Amino acid sequence: MHKKWIPALLLLTTILLTGCAMPAIPFLDNAPEAAPTAIDADTLATLVAEAAAQKVAQTLEAMPPTAAPTATVTNTPTPTEVPPTATPTAIDYPDEGSALIAKGNAYVYYDYNTAYKVVIPEFWLPIRPGEVEYAEAWGLPAAAFPTVNSALQSMQSLDPNTYRLFVLDIQEGHFEEDFLSNINIVSAPANGASLEEIFAQSVLELPDAIPGLVVTDSNLEEREDGQPYGFITAEWDSQLGSGNPLRVYQHQVIYLLNDTTIVLTLSSTTDFKDEISADFEAMVASFDPLP
Repeated sequence: MHKKWIPALLLLTTILLTGCAMPAIPFLDNAPEAAPTAIDADTLATLVAEAAAQKVAQTLEAMPPTAAPTATVTNTPTPTEVPPTATPTAIDYPDEGSALIAKGNAYVYYDYNTAYKVVIPEFWLPIRPGEVEYAEAWGLPAAAFPTVNSALQSMQSLDPNTYRLFVLDIQEGHFEEDFLSNINIVSAPANGASLEEIFAQSVLELPDAIPGLVVTDSNLEEREDGQPYGFITAEWDSQLGSGNPLRVYQHQVIYLLNDTTIVLTLSSTTDFKDEISADFEAMVASFDPLP
């Protein structure tokens, strides 16, 4: 019997249309919800302290192992002898949860539930719903802008088991009072469906979910390392909350790993997509299953 995956997954990744008219986009209405939690100052301080300790431990955990020093041998080896080399010990990753590890001006996101990692573009803001960086984001100067504020409010009741990560483009001059470009990662059980089945169903059903959406390109391809993936690009007309029209651009990349569908989605405007597409492509290329 054919096992259908969850077709709503792609539709739920559409975008956080912050500052845009929402009724035309089925985003939050269909989203799995978790009970929202009020965040007071004491709770925030506790979360920050716990997260700091956790990040230190996770950083050490993610570092390549260092070979233990060995005693110096006084005898000079003959030309035919080969000095012994240490065999690195495999990193023992957790079985569930996730982590954000700082790397210069970027972060590396580890998803232990499905066992992969991905590098976040520099200067973008990564947020895992329900984690400490969500609480910290409310204190950023950018949170005063309606587009960012609306995005943070939208994340409050989302199920973190499905909505794994949001990455907001809050770089100066990239959003202000306009559209907030973003990348999000969602996952759901594939229920035995193949990547080809998931991709085909997504291409067919996506236009029915959003009035006026046009799929401009789609294909199944394979990376240089042999990892298969599907991609879908689409556009449609929408409008900002102010009533001004805009053309929305969306690029989705679908991976299938450990019987789990993983969808990375870039949402922007057609006028601005060229400015940030390279960041998204680099993030997609950095997708790497954990050993």
